[in-house]
Amino acid sequence: MGRGGWDLSNWVQEYERFWRERAAAFVQSGDDSGAAVAHQHETNAQAFGLYLKDLTEQYQVAYIELDRDLPLDKVCDIFTQVNSKGVRLDVFDLINAMLKPKGLQLKLMWREAAPRLSFVDTEKMNVYVLQVMSILRQSYCSPKYLYYLLPEQEKSVREAGGSLRKEVLVKDTAEFKQHWTQSVEALSKAIDLLRHPQEFGAISSQYLPYVSILPAFAALQVQARELPANRQLDAQRKIRHWYWASIFTNRYSGSVESTTARDFLDVKVWFEKDEAEPALLADFHRRFRALDLRKEVKRGTSVYNGIFNLLVLRGARDWMTGNVPQYGDLDDHHIVPQSWGKEQGLGPGIDTILNRTPLTADTNRKVINDRLPHEYLPELIKASGETTVKATLESHFVSPAALGILLRDPFSPSDYEEFLAERQRTLLDAIENLLIKERLDLPPQLRELDAQIEDVELRLRKTIANVLAAASAELPPHVIQKVDERLQPALRKNPSLDQAYYQTLAGKLEYCDLRELQDTVMNKSLWPLFEPQFGTKVVMEGRFDQFASLRNGIRHSRTVDEITRKDGEAAILWFRQILKS
Repeated sequence: MGRGGWDLSNWVQEYERFWRERAAAFVQSGDDSGAAVAHQHETNAQAFGLYLKDLTEQYQVAYIELDRDLPLDKVCDIFTQVNSKGVRLDVFDLINAMLKPKGLQLKLMWREAAPRLSFVDTEKMNVYVLQVMSILRQSYCSPKYLYYLLPEQEKSVREAGGSLRKEVLVKDTAEFKQHWTQSVEALSKAIDLLRHPQEFGAISSQYLPYVSILPAFAALQVQARELPANRQLDAQRKIRHWYWASIFTNRYSGSVESTTARDFLDVKVWFEKDEAEPALLADFHRRFRALDLRKEVKRGTSVYNGIFNLLVLRGARDWMTGNVPQYGDLDDHHIVPQSWGKEQGLGPGIDTILNRTPLTADTNRKVINDRLPHEYLPELIKASGETTVKATLESHFVSPAALGILLRDPFSPSDYEEFLAERQRTLLDAIENLLIKERLDLPPQLRELDAQIEDVELRLRKTIANVLAAASAELPPHVIQKVDERLQPALRKNPSLDQAYYQTLAGKLEYCDLRELQDTVMNKSLWPLFEPQFGTKVVMEGRFDQFASLRNGIRHSRTVDEITRKDGEAAILWFRQILKS
């Protein structure tokens, strides 16, 4: 057809003559049934020739000639580009077409799996299943790598010495089905985790910060579950830290296949080596204070949804009943009514996440009902008491200071701005305390104790810095060695750190652990400098032991029994008294 001229016409005539000659041969041999079939094919050939004539006269058929040895992924890339303005065919459709000759109906397999993954509203979920398969098999998931999931498909792998070898990732259709089932299961479990109100807080699909993070999250969960039992808790902690860092740095907002592969490999190494913390984490710790939550006015962005998820995780209580509500009934409603904002000409500023919180429809309708806070909050305080209302609002990251602003009568646009500033401060503190300092998983009582422990450690470092600086003294040599072992890799890993500061005594103390602070205070040559403040070594050593037991139990997610907690609380009180200056 592509050569033009008489070639197509000649081919049709030859095809018709072939069946005419076959019919004559059958008649001569006395095979009437064979002759009848051959005559039918001859008749069909005539009709087929006319059909082809009509096609070639009415249409121009374009084609691209490719080298027979061109790799499969390149052929698919070319097809996808050529087809960009036709019916949408993505990598899933192409793999489905290439699996059919092997007896696999991928679309049927997807129809069976789809109901398990329907919580997430995306057309790409079938591709995500393939991406999880690919990540777990070869750590990469861009389209060119997905074609290597085809049964018996060879992949070229370069050895360390530079030579190439061939390998097959999936040997047959049975193995493909096995990996597909594993991938669907991984995504299903990942979605259950993300939507759980006590795990990640994405209680509905519209509050999922990123759909595109699913393949990396699901694959990392599989890796964590394959670790020895005693290491899985730490791996889950690292996944959470990576996840929230990704949300609040907008990491998955663009093209994500390369980011997915890099994060999977980096976090996988982090599972094995604590010192291999991904650079993303330092970036998150450094940048989160610069977040301008006031500009987050549209549901669906990663930061907006991430804040809403935190409110759910915080256990935001219903303003009417004081109970943690059923999450299917929650939506983000305005604290200061939207109607008031429109009257004041605030524009989209009234819709900021700083003025939104998870409330039930009943609370929004029966309590707020387009009224200003100084109208409805006194009613709640009168009915339930100020202490209860304060505690309820604090579960929504509305601080006592913010409550005081909301109660102002009259309430002006400048008061509204002050409220937003206070809630921004509270939410950023929550990001630091719950996510960066990883207190999110602690029960509320231990979360408070952990904050007190941190306060004691900061006071202890400040005291040591003041005492040693006043005496022109240095840290003990073995402590300096330990500090350098931690500090030098950190400086190499993050060049933006202030190297001059970390050469100072205060900077070095930031890289001392608790026992090294204790060794400094109790050092034989330094003890006379600290003795007037700390008293006897015996008492101080006992308090350090009590304090360390509680601290390590909380920080390393160990069970904290009643005796350890009480002893630790006593040690906190003792240190606070000693270090109060």
